[in-house]
Amino acid sequence: MKRVMAAALVCLMLLAGTAFGEGSGLSINAPREEIRPGRSVILSFMVPEDGACTISLADETGDVSLVISEERKVTAGYNAMYWNGTCGGVRVPQGEWKLVIRMNGMTADMPVTVGSMVPCLFSAATENSTVREDDMVRVRFYATEAGTLILKEKETGKQLFREPIGAGEQEIGFRAEVEPGTREVTLTLEGEDGTLSDPVSLWLEVLAKPDYSGVMPEELQKKSANGFVPAQTSPYRGEDRTLNYWTLPMDITDEEAVWYVLTSPVTVLDNGRKNAEKMQVIIRSGPSEESSGVGMATCISQGVHVLERGEEWSLIECYSSSFHDSAILNWNALVQGYVPTAYLKEVVPNQEMGLVVDKLTQRLYIFREGKLFSTLLVSTGKANAKQPYNETRSGEFLLVSKVGEFASDNMRCALALRFNDGDLLHEVPYIPGTDGFKNYSISEPKLGTKASHGCIRVQRQPSPEGASQKWLWNNYQKNTKILIWEDWQGRQIRLPDRETALYCLKKRTGYYHTTEQCSEIRGRKTEALTYGQLEENEYRKLKPCQLCAAPGRADAIREINGIYAEGGDHDPVLTEALKSCPKKLKGK
Repeated sequence: MKRVMAAALVCLMLLAGTAFGEGSGLSINAPREEIRPGRSVILSFMVPEDGACTISLADETGDVSLVISEERKVTAGYNAMYWNGTCGGVRVPQGEWKLVIRMNGMTADMPVTVGSMVPCLFSAATENSTVREDDMVRVRFYATEAGTLILKEKETGKQLFREPIGAGEQEIGFRAEVEPGTREVTLTLEGEDGTLSDPVSLWLEVLAKPDYSGVMPEELQKKSANGFVPAQTSPYRGEDRTLNYWTLPMDITDEEAVWYVLTSPVTVLDNGRKNAEKMQVIIRSGPSEESSGVGMATCISQGVHVLERGEEWSLIECYSSSFHDSAILNWNALVQGYVPTAYLKEVVPNQEMGLVVDKLTQRLYIFREGKLFSTLLVSTGKANAKQPYNETRSGEFLLVSKVGEFASDNMRCALALRFNDGDLLHEVPYIPGTDGFKNYSISEPKLGTKASHGCIRVQRQPSPEGASQKWLWNNYQKNTKILIWEDWQGRQIRLPDRETALYCLKKRTGYYHTTEQCSEIRGRKTEALTYGQLEENEYRKLKPCQLCAAPGRADAIREINGIYAEGGDHDPVLTEALKSCPKKLKGK
């Protein structure tokens, strides 16, 4: 770019030799083409001596004067400057003007024509200038008019983005589909008449995308806290050598591996019928319609693990999505069986966001653009002897539709998103009052524990990052992937480091928080403490804040881990119900 500018200046100087060759007086020259505000041009001028000059515009009457550059330092002879057709940041109106230069009592001018403004981009910036290869990059900028935004990698000319945008403050996302390294990308706005703005450059440090093709799942399992995977009890465990939902260790701290799975294609069953998201397919013990059923899989939304693909029938595994009225009553059991191969369909999920729900920790983890964005408290299903089907079905799913508000017994559940037939992701329920008051006092305190009828209840009050079920509703995109991790016996909740920073009010009453930005304490006097200090008497009455999903106390975590200890049974009610499932099969 510098070489091009230098060459242009040399050419102008050669031209100036003929234009300004006679005498050594004051003169100014304007570009031959029409000046378009928003597009840079070169103004060249001659001055008789070193000093300072002022360059301005005047209308034909001389009543209006707009300063372009005041007290500009110059040297005797030829000088030049770039000008983008604005004065004080305001574009010059269309029309005929005089370009005026003044210096030491001398004045010279030249007529110029100012045309309409070209499209312009201002204040362009990325949220994060360091990204991984193929990650989504978000860019904010100001556009002076509506048009088409074109984004390219400068070195190769590869187009990364081209879409219509509006005028004003804008935000777009593009995928960093470039080679790793320091990369310059340019943004250009094309107006409705085809006029292009000056390009705006942004620099990205692009890191290589993690490659899991050569990493065996067992290597990741050894690194994780417990090494438990969703297919923990599968007789086929270990045969799949790729990283996917079924081989991914249930460890939320490995953000790269989790994001890799959240954005990887998922195989679902599609029977080709309307309203398939509310239909289920029987998983059969053998490759024929006459074989008995072993479980159920929901069409369109539920991911299945393909173990063997055949011409007519394929062997798959998944958690059985049996509901109270399903043909096969095998609630949330990890099953292997056969489905028609024609039903198998691969879907690419939303690449900007993904969700993880861990039934062990009773938390929902929101991932955005490769990173853990926010954590929310949830309540998954609580099975009982009469309703063993209340257990939330684990597995890999896609959010497929907005449902809205619905009734459940005497409660109302708002902002529901469908992910598995009758299982929905919705706001924590309320009991409506006669005066319109919404009473959350029964269900809200249960967040962080199992309490629902199978749906996933999500906190309604915003996290420090502003996330909540309403946020999920507002940011919904079809086919956002949600991973639901099973609370296998033997899994344990990792105790936070004793030096983990926490915060509480100066009075040391109420709750402890993970950040001072929690809305419960924002703007109030706080005291910093560590997780280890919670054991001290002065902090013993503090409770974990629900809004910022603060970790539980050590004794509470140890109590949960005791229930989930190796060899135990954390849910004997469901275990007993599953024993009788074969006697309750309603269909073949």
